[in-house]
Amino acid sequence: MHHEEKYQAPIINALRLLAQEDQVALHMPGHKLGALAPGILTDWLGAGVLQYDQTEIGALDSLHSPSGPIAAAERLAAELYQVECTCFTTNGSSAALIAGLMAATSPGDTILLPRNAHKSIISGLVLADLQPRFLEPAYEDGIVLGLSPETLQATLDAGCTPNPTAVLLVHPGFEGGCGDISQLVRIAHQHGCTVIVDEAHGSHFKFHHKLPMSATDAGADLVVQSAHKTLPALTGGAWVHLQGSRISAERLRQCINLVQSTSPSWLILGSLDAARLEMSKRGFDLLDRAIEAATRLEESIHRRTPFTVWEPASTGFTRDCLKVNLLTAQCGYTGIEVAKYLQKKGIYSEMSSTNSVLLMLTVADAVQPLGGVIDVLASLEALNPLPSKTGMALPLPDCQVSPRTAYLADMEWVNLQAAVGRVSARSIYEYPPGIPLIVPGQTFDQRLIGYITQVEAQGISLHGLSNQQVAVASL
Repeated sequence: MHHEEKYQAPIINALRLLAQEDQVALHMPGHKLGALAPGILTDWLGAGVLQYDQTEIGALDSLHSPSGPIAAAERLAAELYQVECTCFTTNGSSAALIAGLMAATSPGDTILLPRNAHKSIISGLVLADLQPRFLEPAYEDGIVLGLSPETLQATLDAGCTPNPTAVLLVHPGFEGGCGDISQLVRIAHQHGCTVIVDEAHGSHFKFHHKLPMSATDAGADLVVQSAHKTLPALTGGAWVHLQGSRISAERLRQCINLVQSTSPSWLILGSLDAARLEMSKRGFDLLDRAIEAATRLEESIHRRTPFTVWEPASTGFTRDCLKVNLLTAQCGYTGIEVAKYLQKKGIYSEMSSTNSVLLMLTVADAVQPLGGVIDVLASLEALNPLPSKTGMALPLPDCQVSPRTAYLADMEWVNLQAAVGRVSARSIYEYPPGIPLIVPGQTFDQRLIGYITQVEAQGISLHGLSNQQVAVASL
């Protein structure tokens, strides 16, 4: 690749050239490049933005079979991450993970995955018709550290019936916890398993040595990243990296096309192009400054506020230093209370739980002032410590019926107590982080009902639960 080509933005360049033409738009989208002005859409976004909300015309490209600017942009992204192939999606990591699972497996295969797998992965189990075997990750202070190499090694050494064909890893967890990704990938490969990594929150890892190792550098076969989460891309912008010989690029593209919109947003595609270009030009510098900002934020939290920042104490685990988890229970507050207090002051956190609040920094925090956050946190005085409310451990799902069978079966809604002994037809989860308490195919028991009741009593809203009723499969 020529040096000057590295600093091009093929998608954005194509959109700009098209916008310079004297066009008569007799095609989609319906706003006709912002022609209806004045109008609420043009008043909101401006015709300048809408002229780039295009469809597949002229020199533009098809995301389902790219051969023009999209193909060029994907190739530049692959070169940046030093992988063999990168595919863009405007449907987020959710679609990318579903496609990745389908590309890496065959219907009926067994797959190993950690308990903290995201709801989109459960959707992938349904659509790919996989039989999951869940593994328990390590926890600390109610925060997921990650899957340990010892747990994965012991499971694979003990054997499964049938043998798993794939291992899905979550790296990092929602709160930033990371296991030894290099060891995990090595162990899975030694046992002949394809490795899929949900690295939705780690698209920035590649660009700074003070961050955890990226799964692309660890040799994972397929890595999904949400560029919109930690890089400057628009919401919905994600990409899939492929390397090695276990999955073909053609198969991956075909599977992405099954779950990808046939009308992808060119604004999102352009933002992926822009994010890649930004990181090519100054990714290290932006992250260096963002990491410095995170360090200053943590130092100020410890010096000026009653709160502390979570740091893994367990050997073998690290964290993304741009995920700042405030531990609140020891100061007499739930994380939910602190998040609401911050919100009243115009400060919005990424997530709150009973014991903590997650403050998430990105490359943009290289330039965003954070002093006001400390002032607000410092205005809270420490109270008597609250007892830990993490409560009982969340049961590992044991799916006697495949998630697909349970999800597609006839279903009915029943009261919680009446669900004991019945098979769940839907996931129940808190969002964020979107980690299911129960998955389709899992049987309700009294312990699980107690856990759901306990979570609700803490004031946490659950998706998949309606008026104290849950969906069960009629099998």
